[in-house]
Amino acid sequence: MNMLAVLALLALWWPAVSQAPPQELDFAPVGVRYAADANPTRRAIDYDTIGRARFNVVAAPADATGQTTALTRVDRPALGAPPASVAVRTSDLGIVPITATTTAETVKETAWTLFARGSRGVIFDDWLALQQNAAALAEASAFAQTITSNMALYAPLRHVEQTGARAIAMKGGEGSVETHWLESAEALLLIAVNRGAEAPQVVLTFPPEVPEAVWQNMLSGGSVNFVAGPTGPFYEHTLPAHDVLVLMIRKRWK
Repeated sequence: MNMLAVLALLALWWPAVSQAPPQELDFAPVGVRYAADANPTRRAIDYDTIGRARFNVVAAPADATGQTTALTRVDRPALGAPPASVAVRTSDLGIVPITATTTAETVKETAWTLFARGSRGVIFDDWLALQQNAAALAEASAFAQTITSNMALYAPLRHVEQTGARAIAMKGGEGSVETHWLESAEALLLIAVNRGAEAPQVVLTFPPEVPEAVWQNMLSGGSVNFVAGPTGPFYEHTLPAHDVLVLMIRKRWK
């Protein structure tokens, strides 16, 4: 049995899970809204194409109550086994609307804003529109690759409030730049999103509990050190219009 035949067989097994109780996510779903093709062979090809674009799930429309959404895994299905599916709380998912005119900058800004604000997963709505917008598809795929290629880092992260040891004082970019912390037992992630049309120079100052070094830039691959200041470390950065800064530091060395 060749791979396409196996995928066609798997596509027949789309479980009706939307009525199941929502489950806690143990991974970070990044995928597309997909209206399942009635032809199982065509559906199998779509699953494979979506997975090759680095997405790890397809999302069915929310159920009649709007409270749960069925996700089906499309990343590396085991041969001969039905694709894993799960019903999740719709509120856990951030939705990025896609049209023929959606820009790559809007895709990047919106996806990272949703993730930074605490969405457990991000769904691009929908697959058909992405296929008709090459720039949006490329940016959505890049976001998916960033998250899905480092699932051990991103899946356990949770949004934390900017108080106490996680306070952030910002100078510059007021009204256009927003900052967020995501944290797990292993790592601390700082996300800054510029939602404006200008490129402000931003100074972020942190409490003394925030480490100065070494922070990894998760989008460029470089590294930065914060500068010691009189009240705590600070970081100065010019953030381009509609761009994103994602910095990560490990809490412990392995």
